[in-house]
Amino acid sequence: MNRIIFLGTLFVAALACPTKEESLECFYNTADKNKDGRISSHELSRAIDRHLPWWQRVPFKLFGGIERVMTDCDANHDGYLTKAESYDMKDTCLETCYKRTNTISTFAC
Repeated sequence: MNRIIFLGTLFVAALACPTKEESLECFYNTADKNKDGRISSHELSRAIDRHLPWWQRVPFKLFGGIERVMTDCDANHDGYLTKAESYDMKDTCLETCYKRTNTISTFAC
């Protein structure tokens, strides 16, 4: 019986996980303030400052913060994030349900 409940919980959690596309749309719609289709590290920093609760900032910084996001999602390392690059970085940029869920939650989409 416990296995069935556990598997049911996993199934429901999998259904609740936002897609990478949903997470990226949420992120870009919120963080790209000048609507040029790319996000600079400055825009990213301002978005984090505006939306990330104070109690989540320490863990965010401990796990790499802004630099980690840029490393994980800036494919050509030009200092700007674009949706195309984010999709290209399949193994690092919003690759987990945890990251996608937190993106949606942080930016309140």
